[in-house]
Amino acid sequence: MHMMGARAGAVMLVFLPILVILQVQGSPYLLDPQCASARSDAGHYRVINGSHADLLSNPWMVIIIERGKMKCGGSLINPRFVLTAAHCKSKNERQLTVRLGEYDVSQRIDCTNYGCIPKPKEINVTRTYVHGQFTNFHRNDIALMRLEKTVQYGEHIRPICMIMGDLNWSWRVLQGIPSFNTTGWGRTEFNTNSHVLLQTTLTHYQLGYCSQYFNRHLDHTHICVASSTSSTCSGDSGGPLTARILFGRVKRVVLFGVVSYGSGRCLGPTVFTNALPYAVWIEWVTRTLN
Repeated sequence: MHMMGARAGAVMLVFLPILVILQVQGSPYLLDPQCASARSDAGHYRVINGSHADLLSNPWMVIIIERGKMKCGGSLINPRFVLTAAHCKSKNERQLTVRLGEYDVSQRIDCTNYGCIPKPKEINVTRTYVHGQFTNFHRNDIALMRLEKTVQYGEHIRPICMIMGDLNWSWRVLQGIPSFNTTGWGRTEFNTNSHVLLQTTLTHYQLGYCSQYFNRHLDHTHICVASSTSSTCSGDSGGPLTARILFGRVKRVVLFGVVSYGSGRCLGPTVFTNALPYAVWIEWVTRTLN
């Protein structure tokens, strides 16, 4: 392994040995077998023009906070790591915390007619592992944040599923998905950040559509999505692109992408970093640097 850091205690660029990268065969399996199954009562939700997400339908969703302000979104993927975008890193990691189990940021405790969930938890970030080939918002925009403490799972805090092993199988699944969900507290159509977690459905488009729209080259490390009525926006960076699939006879919510960038107007297509090409890197970091 080759590591590069801006300075001690700062962001680390992590490169994986090429021999490890080639090990992508084998039966598919879950990064964390305790990841959340799809809630049967969560419905199919149609973050501009997004609808309020169900209180417990996204227990993996986290807020990355810097100096007390919301910086990015992210996804809990195991008891110690959050997956997010590389551009969500901070020059001083001591200023970063991750809030888990949040739904309505304006409420101390989140409740519905059926009861309340425990208070959100905030955990410090001790290290950000940025992909070694990250250059800007548009290339290899993916990172892992290591948490200071091990997360205790519950109904309101649980990792999202990530499929490892047979990447050929995962690619076939990805290519057959017509639409995805994304969630966040990003800017709404009223140009304010939502205090409630929002969820929206985005259509899967060919890469050429986003490539033409943004006038830049895109490849297999990207996913292009769009909607005529909704999109992701500021505050959603680093958040997940998900789909419900049947895995091992259980319907799971699986992470396929990470919000990278969209149009400045918060409408139109959005480009996500495709998580599949980084699956081996993600597993290596979370297993080796835990």
